[in-house]
Amino acid sequence: MPTLADIYSAINTFKRKSSDFVQNPGTSLEQMLFAANENAREFNKKHALATDYTIAQARGQQPTPEQTQAEMGLRNTLSEAYTPGMIVYHGSPHVFERFDLGKIGTGEGAQAYGSGMYTAQNPAVAKGYQPRDVNYENALMQKYNQAQKTNDYASMQIYEDFLTHKTPEEIYSGFKDLGFSGKDLISAQKAYEQGKKLYQGQKESALYKVDLPDTHIRRMLDWDSPIKDQPTPVRKLAKILGLDMNDLGGDLLAKVGKDEAGRKVLQDAGIRGIKYLDQTSRNASGWHITPPDQTVSGKWMVKSSDYNSKGLQFDTQEEAKKALKEQTSKATRNFVVFDPSHMTILERNQQALNK
Repeated sequence: MPTLADIYSAINTFKRKSSDFVQNPGTSLEQMLFAANENAREFNKKHALATDYTIAQARGQQPTPEQTQAEMGLRNTLSEAYTPGMIVYHGSPHVFERFDLGKIGTGEGAQAYGSGMYTAQNPAVAKGYQPRDVNYENALMQKYNQAQKTNDYASMQIYEDFLTHKTPEEIYSGFKDLGFSGKDLISAQKAYEQGKKLYQGQKESALYKVDLPDTHIRRMLDWDSPIKDQPTPVRKLAKILGLDMNDLGGDLLAKVGKDEAGRKVLQDAGIRGIKYLDQTSRNASGWHITPPDQTVSGKWMVKSSDYNSKGLQFDTQEEAKKALKEQTSKATRNFVVFDPSHMTILERNQQALNK
Protein backbone atom coordinates (compact mmCIF):
# COMPACT_ATOMS: atom_id res chain seq x y z
CA MET A 1 0.00 0.00 0.00
CA PRO A 2 1.58 3.34 -1.06
CA THR A 3 2.07 6.00 1.59
CA LEU A 4 0.80 9.56 1.27
CA ALA A 5 4.35 10.63 0.44
CA ASP A 6 4.50 8.04 -2.37
CA ILE A 7 1.18 9.28 -3.77
CA TYR A 8 2.43 12.87 -3.49
CA SER A 9 5.59 11.85 -5.33
CA ALA A 10 3.58 10.52 -8.26
CA ILE A 11 1.37 13.62 -8.37
CA ASN A 12 4.38 15.91 -7.99
CA THR A 13 6.21 14.18 -10.83
CA PHE A 14 3.15 14.52 -13.10
CA LYS A 15 2.73 18.21 -12.22
CA ARG A 16 6.42 18.89 -12.83
CA LYS A 17 6.37 17.16 -16.21
CA SER A 18 3.19 19.02 -17.22
CA SER A 19 4.73 22.36 -16.18
CA ASP A 20 7.92 21.60 -18.10
CA PHE A 21 5.90 20.82 -21.24
CA VAL A 22 3.92 24.09 -21.03
CA GLN A 23 7.03 26.21 -20.45
CA ASN A 24 9.37 24.37 -22.85
CA PRO A 25 7.25 22.37 -25.30
CA GLY A 26 10.10 21.81 -27.78
CA THR A 27 12.59 20.49 -25.23
CA SER A 28 9.96 18.46 -23.41
CA LEU A 29 8.75 16.85 -26.64
CA GLU A 30 12.34 15.93 -27.50
CA GLN A 31 12.77 14.30 -24.09
CA MET A 32 9.49 12.43 -24.47
CA LEU A 33 10.48 11.11 -27.91
CA PHE A 34 13.90 10.10 -26.60
CA ALA A 35 12.33 8.19 -23.72
CA ALA A 36 9.87 6.49 -26.09
CA ASN A 37 12.66 5.44 -28.46
CA GLU A 38 14.77 4.11 -25.60
CA ASN A 39 11.85 2.15 -24.21
CA ALA A 40 10.97 0.75 -27.63
CA ARG A 41 14.57 -0.34 -28.29
CA GLU A 42 14.85 -2.04 -24.92
CA PHE A 43 11.40 -3.61 -25.22
CA ASN A 44 12.08 -5.05 -28.70
CA LYS A 45 15.40 -6.53 -27.60
CA LYS A 46 13.91 -8.20 -24.52
CA HIS A 47 10.81 -9.27 -26.43
CA ALA A 48 12.89 -11.15 -29.02
CA LEU A 49 14.84 -13.08 -26.39
CA ALA A 50 11.72 -13.65 -24.30
CA THR A 51 10.02 -15.14 -27.38
CA ASP A 52 12.96 -17.54 -27.75
CA TYR A 53 12.48 -18.42 -24.07
CA THR A 54 8.82 -19.33 -24.69
CA ILE A 55 9.68 -21.36 -27.82
CA ALA A 56 12.39 -23.28 -25.94
CA GLN A 57 9.94 -24.17 -23.17
CA ALA A 58 7.30 -25.27 -25.70
CA ARG A 59 9.84 -27.60 -27.29
CA GLY A 60 10.84 -29.04 -23.93
CA GLN A 61 14.28 -27.42 -24.17
CA GLN A 62 16.19 -25.59 -21.42
CA PRO A 63 16.16 -21.81 -22.08
CA THR A 64 19.56 -20.14 -22.01
CA PRO A 65 20.42 -17.84 -19.07
CA GLU A 66 20.17 -14.88 -21.47
CA GLN A 67 16.65 -15.89 -22.52
CA THR A 68 15.57 -16.43 -18.91
CA GLN A 69 16.96 -13.06 -17.88
CA ALA A 70 15.27 -11.35 -20.85
CA GLU A 71 11.92 -12.93 -19.98
CA MET A 72 12.17 -11.53 -16.45
CA GLY A 73 13.51 -8.23 -17.75
CA LEU A 74 10.53 -7.90 -20.08
CA ARG A 75 8.17 -8.23 -17.14
CA ASN A 76 10.12 -5.56 -15.27
CA THR A 77 10.09 -3.25 -18.29
CA LEU A 78 6.31 -3.53 -18.57
CA SER A 79 5.98 -2.92 -14.83
CA GLU A 80 8.28 0.10 -14.88
CA ALA A 81 6.22 1.66 -17.68
CA TYR A 82 3.62 2.48 -15.05
CA THR A 83 6.09 3.83 -12.47
CA PRO A 84 6.30 7.67 -12.48
CA GLY A 85 9.48 7.80 -10.42
CA MET A 86 11.48 6.21 -7.65
CA ILE A 87 11.64 7.00 -3.95
CA VAL A 88 15.28 7.18 -2.85
CA TYR A 89 17.05 8.29 0.33
CA HIS A 90 19.99 10.51 1.24
CA GLY A 91 21.81 10.61 4.59
CA SER A 92 23.75 13.76 5.46
CA PRO A 93 25.31 15.72 8.34
CA HIS A 94 23.73 18.83 6.78
CA VAL A 95 20.20 20.15 7.19
CA PHE A 96 18.77 21.71 4.01
CA GLU A 97 15.62 21.98 1.88
CA ARG A 98 17.11 21.41 -1.55
CA PHE A 99 20.23 19.78 -2.97
CA ASP A 100 23.26 21.95 -3.75
CA LEU A 101 26.21 21.07 -6.00
CA GLY A 102 28.40 23.19 -3.75
CA LYS A 103 27.98 20.62 -0.97
CA ILE A 104 29.46 17.74 -2.97
CA GLY A 105 32.23 16.08 -1.00
CA THR A 106 31.26 17.64 2.35
CA GLY A 107 29.29 14.62 3.60
CA GLU A 108 30.28 11.16 4.78
CA GLY A 109 30.86 9.53 1.37
CA ALA A 110 34.07 9.25 -0.64
CA GLN A 111 32.59 9.94 -4.11
CA ALA A 112 33.90 6.50 -5.13
CA TYR A 113 31.45 6.14 -8.02
CA GLY A 114 31.81 9.58 -9.49
CA SER A 115 31.17 13.22 -8.64
CA GLY A 116 27.57 14.03 -7.78
CA MET A 117 24.82 13.80 -5.18
CA TYR A 118 24.42 10.28 -3.82
CA THR A 119 21.05 8.68 -3.07
CA ALA A 120 20.09 5.11 -2.19
CA GLN A 121 17.11 2.97 -3.10
CA ASN A 122 17.53 1.15 0.22
CA PRO A 123 16.97 3.52 3.19
CA ALA A 124 19.32 1.41 5.35
CA VAL A 125 22.18 2.33 3.01
CA ALA A 126 21.42 6.06 3.31
CA LYS A 127 21.24 5.80 7.10
CA GLY A 128 24.85 4.62 7.04
CA TYR A 129 25.83 8.08 5.77
CA GLN A 130 23.80 9.91 8.38
CA PRO A 131 26.35 10.72 11.12
CA ARG A 132 25.42 9.62 14.63
CA ASP A 133 25.92 11.62 17.81
CA VAL A 134 28.68 9.91 19.84
CA ASN A 135 27.04 10.91 23.14
CA TYR A 136 23.77 9.39 21.94
CA GLU A 137 25.54 6.11 21.03
CA ASN A 138 27.30 5.95 24.40
CA ALA A 139 24.09 6.63 26.34
CA LEU A 140 22.32 3.84 24.47
CA MET A 141 25.18 1.42 25.17
CA GLN A 142 25.00 2.23 28.87
CA LYS A 143 21.27 1.48 28.86
CA TYR A 144 21.89 -1.75 26.97
CA ASN A 145 24.62 -2.89 29.39
CA GLN A 146 22.42 -2.12 32.40
CA ALA A 147 19.60 -4.22 30.94
CA GLN A 148 22.04 -7.03 30.17
CA LYS A 149 23.19 -7.19 33.82
CA THR A 150 19.62 -7.85 34.96
CA ASN A 151 18.79 -10.22 32.06
CA ASP A 152 16.19 -7.73 30.82
CA TYR A 153 16.10 -9.11 27.28
CA ALA A 154 13.07 -7.09 26.25
CA SER A 155 14.84 -3.80 26.99
CA MET A 156 18.03 -5.10 25.38
CA GLN A 157 16.11 -5.75 22.15
CA ILE A 158 14.71 -2.21 22.09
CA TYR A 159 18.09 -0.55 22.76
CA GLU A 160 19.68 -2.77 20.13
CA ASP A 161 17.11 -1.56 17.60
CA PHE A 162 18.02 2.06 18.37
CA LEU A 163 21.73 1.21 18.05
CA THR A 164 21.17 -0.29 14.59
CA HIS A 165 19.86 3.01 13.21
CA LYS A 166 16.15 2.26 13.50
CA THR A 167 13.90 5.26 14.06
CA PRO A 168 11.38 5.42 16.94
CA GLU A 169 8.56 5.00 14.40
CA GLU A 170 10.14 1.85 12.96
CA ILE A 171 10.69 0.37 16.41
CA TYR A 172 7.17 1.18 17.61
CA SER A 173 5.57 -0.30 14.47
CA GLY A 174 7.45 -3.56 15.12
CA PHE A 175 6.26 -4.00 18.71
CA LYS A 176 3.62 -6.57 17.76
CA ASP A 177 6.16 -8.70 15.89
CA LEU A 178 8.36 -8.91 19.00
CA GLY A 179 5.59 -10.68 20.89
CA PHE A 180 6.21 -9.06 24.28
CA SER A 181 3.60 -9.47 27.03
CA GLY A 182 3.28 -8.91 30.77
CA LYS A 183 6.46 -7.62 32.45
CA ASP A 184 8.45 -7.89 29.22
CA LEU A 185 6.00 -5.57 27.47
CA ILE A 186 6.20 -3.04 30.31
CA SER A 187 10.03 -3.16 30.21
CA ALA A 188 10.08 -2.80 26.42
CA GLN A 189 7.74 0.20 26.52
CA LYS A 190 9.86 1.88 29.19
CA ALA A 191 13.04 1.26 27.18
CA TYR A 192 11.32 2.61 24.08
CA GLU A 193 10.40 5.87 25.81
CA GLN A 194 13.96 6.29 27.15
CA GLY A 195 15.48 5.49 23.76
CA LYS A 196 13.08 7.84 22.00
CA LYS A 197 14.02 10.67 24.37
CA LEU A 198 17.73 10.09 23.67
CA TYR A 199 17.01 9.89 19.92
CA GLN A 200 15.20 13.23 19.91
CA GLY A 201 17.96 14.92 21.92
CA GLN A 202 20.89 13.86 19.73
CA LYS A 203 22.93 16.24 17.61
CA GLU A 204 20.98 16.96 14.45
CA SER A 205 21.75 15.30 11.14
CA ALA A 206 19.25 14.32 8.48
CA LEU A 207 17.77 11.46 6.49
CA TYR A 208 16.01 12.72 3.37
CA LYS A 209 13.27 10.99 1.41
CA VAL A 210 13.58 12.04 -2.23
CA ASP A 211 11.60 11.77 -5.48
CA LEU A 212 13.87 10.83 -8.41
CA PRO A 213 11.86 10.77 -11.69
CA ASP A 214 12.32 7.77 -13.97
CA THR A 215 13.06 10.10 -16.89
CA HIS A 216 16.47 10.79 -15.37
CA ILE A 217 17.11 7.23 -14.17
CA ARG A 218 16.67 5.93 -17.73
CA ARG A 219 19.43 8.24 -18.96
CA MET A 220 22.00 7.24 -16.36
CA LEU A 221 25.22 5.33 -16.87
CA ASP A 222 24.84 1.83 -15.40
CA TRP A 223 28.11 0.92 -13.70
CA ASP A 224 27.38 -2.82 -13.74
CA SER A 225 25.97 -3.35 -17.25
CA PRO A 226 27.71 -3.78 -20.65
CA ILE A 227 27.83 -0.59 -22.68
CA LYS A 228 25.91 -2.27 -25.51
CA ASP A 229 22.86 -2.53 -23.23
CA GLN A 230 22.94 1.10 -22.08
CA PRO A 231 21.11 4.29 -23.21
CA THR A 232 22.08 5.95 -26.49
CA PRO A 233 24.11 8.82 -24.91
CA VAL A 234 26.27 6.24 -23.08
CA ARG A 235 26.89 4.18 -26.22
CA LYS A 236 27.71 7.24 -28.29
CA LEU A 237 30.23 8.56 -25.76
CA ALA A 238 31.82 5.12 -25.38
CA LYS A 239 32.23 4.86 -29.16
CA ILE A 240 33.88 8.30 -29.32
CA LEU A 241 36.31 7.27 -26.56
CA GLY A 242 37.16 4.01 -28.32
CA LEU A 243 35.67 1.59 -25.78
CA ASP A 244 34.40 -1.86 -26.69
CA MET A 245 30.62 -2.30 -26.51
CA ASN A 246 31.16 -5.29 -24.22
CA ASP A 247 33.01 -3.14 -21.67
CA LEU A 248 31.07 -2.23 -18.55
CA GLY A 249 29.75 1.17 -17.53
CA GLY A 250 32.42 1.29 -14.84
CA ASP A 251 35.06 1.11 -17.58
CA LEU A 252 33.60 4.21 -19.21
CA LEU A 253 33.66 6.09 -15.92
CA ALA A 254 37.30 5.09 -15.41
CA LYS A 255 38.03 6.49 -18.87
CA VAL A 256 36.50 9.94 -18.26
CA GLY A 257 37.44 10.11 -14.58
CA LYS A 258 35.45 10.17 -11.34
CA ASP A 259 36.17 13.84 -10.59
CA GLU A 260 34.21 16.96 -11.47
CA ALA A 261 35.78 17.09 -14.94
CA GLY A 262 34.56 13.55 -15.61
CA ARG A 263 31.07 14.49 -14.44
CA LYS A 264 31.03 17.40 -16.89
CA VAL A 265 32.03 15.10 -19.77
CA LEU A 266 29.14 12.78 -18.96
CA GLN A 267 26.67 15.63 -18.51
CA ASP A 268 27.66 17.23 -21.81
CA ALA A 269 26.97 13.87 -23.48
CA GLY A 270 23.41 13.90 -22.15
CA ILE A 271 23.97 11.44 -19.29
CA ARG A 272 22.00 12.32 -16.16
CA GLY A 273 23.97 10.40 -13.54
CA ILE A 274 25.35 7.01 -12.53
CA LYS A 275 23.58 4.02 -11.01
CA TYR A 276 25.21 1.00 -9.41
CA LEU A 277 24.33 -1.98 -7.23
CA ASP A 278 24.74 -1.29 -3.52
CA GLN A 279 27.14 -3.47 -1.56
CA THR A 280 24.53 -5.93 -0.32
CA SER A 281 23.12 -6.51 -3.81
CA ARG A 282 26.60 -6.65 -5.33
CA ASN A 283 27.56 -9.48 -2.97
CA ALA A 284 24.45 -11.42 -4.00
CA SER A 285 24.48 -10.65 -7.73
CA GLY A 286 24.55 -13.08 -10.63
CA TRP A 287 21.59 -15.26 -9.59
CA HIS A 288 20.87 -17.98 -12.16
CA ILE A 289 19.14 -21.34 -12.61
CA THR A 290 21.10 -24.58 -13.00
CA PRO A 291 19.13 -27.55 -14.45
CA PRO A 292 19.02 -30.97 -12.70
CA ASP A 293 21.44 -32.64 -15.12
CA GLN A 294 24.14 -30.17 -14.00
CA THR A 295 23.68 -30.44 -10.21
CA VAL A 296 24.95 -33.08 -7.78
CA SER A 297 21.55 -33.35 -6.10
CA GLY A 298 19.69 -33.85 -9.38
CA LYS A 299 17.37 -30.94 -8.55
CA TRP A 300 16.82 -27.49 -10.00
CA MET A 301 19.16 -25.02 -8.31
CA VAL A 302 19.02 -21.23 -7.94
CA LYS A 303 22.42 -19.84 -7.00
CA SER A 304 24.27 -16.51 -6.99
CA SER A 305 27.75 -15.89 -8.36
CA ASP A 306 29.04 -15.68 -4.79
CA TYR A 307 31.44 -18.61 -4.32
CA ASN A 308 30.19 -19.19 -0.77
CA SER A 309 26.56 -19.37 -1.86
CA LYS A 310 25.13 -22.87 -1.29
CA GLY A 311 22.21 -22.33 -3.63
CA LEU A 312 18.50 -23.06 -3.28
CA GLN A 313 17.18 -26.43 -4.49
CA PHE A 314 13.76 -27.16 -5.99
CA ASP A 315 11.91 -30.12 -7.46
CA THR A 316 10.42 -28.25 -10.42
CA GLN A 317 11.52 -25.60 -12.87
CA GLU A 318 8.53 -23.41 -12.01
CA GLU A 319 9.59 -23.32 -8.35
CA ALA A 320 13.12 -22.42 -9.38
CA LYS A 321 11.88 -19.63 -11.67
CA LYS A 322 9.77 -18.19 -8.87
CA ALA A 323 12.75 -18.24 -6.50
CA LEU A 324 15.00 -16.61 -9.12
CA LYS A 325 12.49 -13.82 -9.60
CA GLU A 326 12.29 -13.25 -5.84
CA GLN A 327 16.07 -13.09 -5.47
CA THR A 328 16.70 -10.76 -8.42
CA SER A 329 13.87 -8.43 -7.36
CA LYS A 330 15.66 -7.85 -4.05
CA ALA A 331 18.58 -6.09 -5.75
CA THR A 332 18.76 -2.38 -4.89
CA ARG A 333 20.87 0.41 -6.35
CA ASN A 334 22.52 3.66 -5.42
CA PHE A 335 22.29 6.71 -7.69
CA VAL A 336 24.76 9.51 -8.34
CA VAL A 337 22.71 12.45 -9.60
CA PHE A 338 24.47 15.24 -11.51
CA ASP A 339 21.80 17.97 -11.50
CA PRO A 340 20.19 18.94 -8.16
CA SER A 341 17.04 20.13 -9.96
CA HIS A 342 16.34 16.53 -10.97
CA MET A 343 15.37 15.62 -7.40
CA THR A 344 12.62 16.79 -5.07
CA ILE A 345 12.94 16.34 -1.29
CA LEU A 346 9.71 14.95 0.15
CA GLU A 347 10.67 14.46 3.79
CA ARG A 348 13.49 15.25 6.22
CA ASN A 349 13.71 12.96 9.24
CA GLN A 350 10.20 11.69 8.45
CA GLN A 351 8.74 15.21 8.47
CA ALA A 352 7.21 16.54 5.24
CA LEU A 353 8.83 19.73 3.93
CA ASN A 354 6.72 22.75 3.14
CA LYS A 355 6.27 23.08 -0.59
